[in-house]
Amino acid sequence: MAAVVAAAEGSDLNVSAACRDAGVSRKTFYKWVSRYRAEGLAGLEERPRIPRRTPHRIADDVEDAIVRLRKELCDAGLDHGASTIQWHLGCCLDGAVPSVATVHRVLVRRDLVEPAPRKRPKTSWKRFEAPAPNERWQIDAMDWTIATGVVRVFNVIDDHSRVLVGSRAVFEATGEEAWATFSAAGAIWGLPAGVLSDNGLCFSGRLRGFEVFFETQLHLVGVRTSTGRPRHPQTTGKVERVQQTLKKWLRRQPLAADIAELQAQLDAFAHVYNHERPHQGIGRQIPIDRWRATARATPGEPIPPASPSLERRHESAVDQRGVATAGDYQIHVGAEFFNRSALVIVSGLYAAVFIDGALQRHLELDPDRCYQPSGRRRGGPRQLPS
Repeated sequence: MAAVVAAAEGSDLNVSAACRDAGVSRKTFYKWVSRYRAEGLAGLEERPRIPRRTPHRIADDVEDAIVRLRKELCDAGLDHGASTIQWHLGCCLDGAVPSVATVHRVLVRRDLVEPAPRKRPKTSWKRFEAPAPNERWQIDAMDWTIATGVVRVFNVIDDHSRVLVGSRAVFEATGEEAWATFSAAGAIWGLPAGVLSDNGLCFSGRLRGFEVFFETQLHLVGVRTSTGRPRHPQTTGKVERVQQTLKKWLRRQPLAADIAELQAQLDAFAHVYNHERPHQGIGRQIPIDRWRATARATPGEPIPPASPSLERRHESAVDQRGVATAGDYQIHVGAEFFNRSALVIVSGLYAAVFIDGALQRHLELDPDRCYQPSGRRRGGPRQLPS
C-alpha cells in the first residue's frame, strides 16, 4: 500500500519490483493507484466482490413461492422434492419456470435440503413396465395402526399408468380379502390380463406346491399370475413405492378411530394420487392421464387348475450346525434355528425351507453334492455346544 501511495504521489518507483515483492500483478497495482487518486485512503479498503447486479438470478417472489410450495406439500404429506415443486410452479407462475437444478439450489440456500446417504445408482436396476393399462397389476399388503390397533391395507396399482386402482383396509390379510379387494377394483377399472405379487400366502402358494384361493379365482377369470423371487421386493417395486408414499401421507392425517375412518382416508389419498399428483416415474404425468392415453388390455381365456407337482415333503429338526435334512440333501439355514422343526418341500430341483410356517430359504438344489451351503459369510452366530 505504501508503494501504491508513493506511485500515486509521483515518486520515482520500480513498479515491477514492488509488485514482485508484494505478489500482485501490475494491473492490480495500477487499479489501486487509480482508486487512491480518486478516493484517497478509502479507495484502498477491501471491497465486496459480489456483482452489483445479477440479471440471471431468480426473482425474490419466485424464491418465496418455491419455499411456500415446499411447506404446503410437506404439510400435506406429499412429495416435496425439487422436481415436484418445479412441476407445481408451472401451474401457478405466468412467466418462465425455473429449472429443477435452480429450485434445488434455492432449497439448499434456505437450508431446506437434508443430506442423504449415497444410494445405489438408478441405472443399475433392471426395469420393466407393462405396455398398456390393465396389462399387469401389482398387489401387496401393508400394516397400519389405528386407534383400535394394527390393521392391514391391500394396495393394487396398475403397472403401466401407476393408477392406484384399489386401496382397502381389512382386519386380516387373507386370500378372501385379497380377492374382495381385487374384485372391487376390477368392477371400476376392468379386469387386468395379469397380476404380480410377492409370495405371501394370501397371494400365492407356488413355493408351497399348491394354489391358494386368490390364484384359483384369478385363473377362473383368465388372469395370469406371477410372483417375485423370495426376499426380492424390487420385483413389486411399484406397489412398494406407492405404499411408501401412502404411509408418508397417512402420517399427516389424524389417527383413524376405526377401520371405516381409515378407509375414508385411503379413498381421499387415491383421488389425490390418481387425479392431482404428478408421478416422477412416468415423466411427471398424472396417472389418470396416462391411463386414458392407451387402450386397455383384457384377460384371456380361463386357465385350468395347475396339476399337482411331484413334490416331496421332509420334516426334521435343525441340527447344531444349522442344517436341515431333506432325504439325501443337507440344507444350511443357520445355527440360530438349532433344534427348531423345519419343513422342507422339494419339487424337482427346487426346495423351500419353512420354520414355524415362515419361509426361511428357497434354493435351486445342486444334484452333484449332498450339502447345500447358504452362501453366508463366515463369522455368524456360534454353534451351540453338543
